[in-house]
Amino acid sequence: MTNNRFRLCHAVVAALVFLPPGITLAQEHLFAEKLKSGGQAMRLPLDQEILDAHSRSRGAMKQLETLEREGRITGQRIPEMNALPPSAAPAEDISVIADKFKDINRQRTETMRSLDLLVLVSLSMPEGALRKIAEQAERAGATLVFRGLKEDSMAKMGEAIRKILAGRNVHVVIHPPAFQQFSVTQVPAFVLASQDAGRVLDNGCARPQTFVKVSGDVTLNYALDYIERKSTGWATAARSFHSRIIRADR
Repeated sequence: MTNNRFRLCHAVVAALVFLPPGITLAQEHLFAEKLKSGGQAMRLPLDQEILDAHSRSRGAMKQLETLEREGRITGQRIPEMNALPPSAAPAEDISVIADKFKDINRQRTETMRSLDLLVLVSLSMPEGALRKIAEQAERAGATLVFRGLKEDSMAKMGEAIRKILAGRNVHVVIHPPAFQQFSVTQVPAFVLASQDAGRVLDNGCARPQTFVKVSGDVTLNYALDYIERKSTGWATAARSFHSRIIRADR
């Protein structure tokens, strides 16, 4: 007789002790259902009933021991965990797994550094729209790109930009070729570009696979969300830039 078998018998006895007289183990479930449906509440057992239950359990255990000695039943052993067969694949060292995650994070960081988030804008846009774009550009780390100077004056252009930024830390450039490079005919235009986009074709345009663009009267937040949903190859980068805006809103 194994210890596991003794524990099993005690568990069965514990279930039987608190049953009213005359209810067998097979009837236990039906008795419970009767209680749920409004039957008589279960009472606590009397002292004599508890003694009788213990006596019955001792008799049942002695009977099991006799049957086992005679070889008429065989006890079921609980398998030992250390006896289980080893895994077909060797366990990978935790340091190797950690290094893999470091490599993944390093590659992701390098990929993000090789991408540029640009917002091509114009002073012809409403000032409120430009300020909203500047606000989100600061959060996302985007660069504002203008085609040219205001009235061909650097002083006037500088004053206009200072008014739009209102003290925000946003990178601003004046770069007319960017509008040809990304085929921008409408502002604002939101562009995610790889470093390869700088190697333009003979017509001054970047190859289509080197950038993704959203044009229209929308916010940077919306444009990044749109790229994330619609452009599988750029979704990870768009999500990363987009998350910066979301975190700043919290």
